[in-house]
Amino acid sequence: MSQSNHPDVHIGCPECNGTVNASVPHGPGIDSERGLNRLRGKEACCRNCGHELELYYY
Repeated sequence: MSQSNHPDVHIGCPECNGTVNASVPHGPGIDSERGLNRLRGKEACCRNCGHELELYYY
């Protein structure tokens, strides 16, 4: 069984100031495979208050 080694990102929740943990894959955040210049994103939820966040990364 292999483990993914995605870097962990810790961001603050704008609703309750709790910490939201997310992991992002290695590599560029710009989706150039499909010829689009768009940032890749990931959804995350605050475990403290349930606020949903969208995390975009480079």
